[in-house]
Amino acid sequence: MALSSSNLVGASGYESAQHLAKVVGVAAILASALSQEYGSGINFVLTSSLGTYPGVTYLVPIAMIAAGILLLPKVILFMRFSRVAPRAGSTYVWLTRSLNLPVGFVVAFLWFVGVVAGIGFLSFAFASFLASTLDLLGLSGAWALTHAGHVIIGLALIWLMFGLHYSGVRNYGTFVVFIMVLVLVAAGITIGYGFATPPATVLNAVQQVLGHTPSAPASSTPSLGAFLSVITLFMFAYGGLTAATSLGGEARDATRTMPRGIFLGWLSAFILYSVIALALFHAVPWWSVKPLVDSKHAELATTPGLIGLVAPHALAVLVNVLVMLIVGKTVAPQMLDSSRYLYAWAQDRLLPKSFLHTAQSKAPDVALLVTALLGSVFLLEATFVGWAIGVTLRAMSLVLVFGMLGVGVFNLRFRRGAQRMTWVTPVVNRASTLVVGALAAIIAIGLLQSVIVVPKTPLAFQPSFQAAIAIVIAIALYVAASRAAKQRGDDLRAEAYSSLPAE
Repeated sequence: MALSSSNLVGASGYESAQHLAKVVGVAAILASALSQEYGSGINFVLTSSLGTYPGVTYLVPIAMIAAGILLLPKVILFMRFSRVAPRAGSTYVWLTRSLNLPVGFVVAFLWFVGVVAGIGFLSFAFASFLASTLDLLGLSGAWALTHAGHVIIGLALIWLMFGLHYSGVRNYGTFVVFIMVLVLVAAGITIGYGFATPPATVLNAVQQVLGHTPSAPASSTPSLGAFLSVITLFMFAYGGLTAATSLGGEARDATRTMPRGIFLGWLSAFILYSVIALALFHAVPWWSVKPLVDSKHAELATTPGLIGLVAPHALAVLVNVLVMLIVGKTVAPQMLDSSRYLYAWAQDRLLPKSFLHTAQSKAPDVALLVTALLGSVFLLEATFVGWAIGVTLRAMSLVLVFGMLGVGVFNLRFRRGAQRMTWVTPVVNRASTLVVGALAAIIAIGLLQSVIVVPKTPLAFQPSFQAAIAIVIAIALYVAASRAAKQRGDDLRAEAYSSLPAE
């Protein structure tokens, strides 16, 4: 089969002028990444990692720094692909074109499940942060913690974010830039108090909560296995890089702005996370965190909770308000990411043509609507069932995307005829790209094996079990779409092999 060199005629076969608005710039791409990244990952997962992997001991800040460094090969790959093939749902597009349609779709679907489930979970958690803030203000937040409170508040958040997206991607870009300012304020407070507070002050506060002073263990020798597991877990905190790539179809001068925005998004998160982790564990002895979790005070084993133990009341209220807003805003970039994946799948005819429909604002309204509905379903599940897609699955899927893209680089380099496509040559005809691709694959293999099984976790919450369910669903969706295409005389896999989706 002859390979098309066109980058303008997509593989979808759907008649579509691709009406997405190309209006966002570097600042919005950077802010979109940071807005999805800076949320529960740094405010909750940073400290709660000690509850799951206590063997990491004093290496928690080092694990956060290592996670950012190990992601650098992925960042470079994202930058190089975005320089030649920026599209809506770019990561999915790069996976399917560098590997093949079924494999790329399954890997992307695994990521999609974690992101859209996160919309429901974050909306559920938003009510808890609201209740905590109301209590600090001397108001009763009890209603927010009821089933009705979680559902009503969570649904209000989801559909408010849907309205923001429906109004157009320019407004979304303005919103995430504003939120980035709040993130910097919250980070500044955490860093300032972390470095200014001696450990004895935190221990005295913990003693008042527990009724006794936690003591340091006889041995603090860290476990290599726990250290690697925590590094993988912290990949969750860098998940916003995918939200940045999903703006590829809506960026001005995308081949220039996308690589810059992706790099700056990673660099900003890496610096913030590294300094926050060092500051927090300067003030908080690592061995004092797990006793808080074990004594049913897990809410204090969070970044705002620990700062609230030692900060003046007014500042504790401010930190809680900021964190509440920061956690709530994370729904916006996750909705963008999920909806653009749906849009990209429709371009490849894995979903009906209706998912390509855009509103007057040029927002993909059907894809956004389905994303909001799925997020609402996961909110109900989190409220009434309590079963939610785990953080570790999100981290696993991020690492898997990163590793498979590394494999894809070699596939493009050595697959017969692949370099006849004009966009491929600039990516793979550089020795450094092959080195980065190899590093990405090797790092992914090492990290994935460290979290396949989470200690003391029921089967339903094991990331391997959750991933298996998602993979089965993805295969079923792909097989159904492929059969429908064959009945029309089309070959979706061959079409995706030969061209990029239209811009």
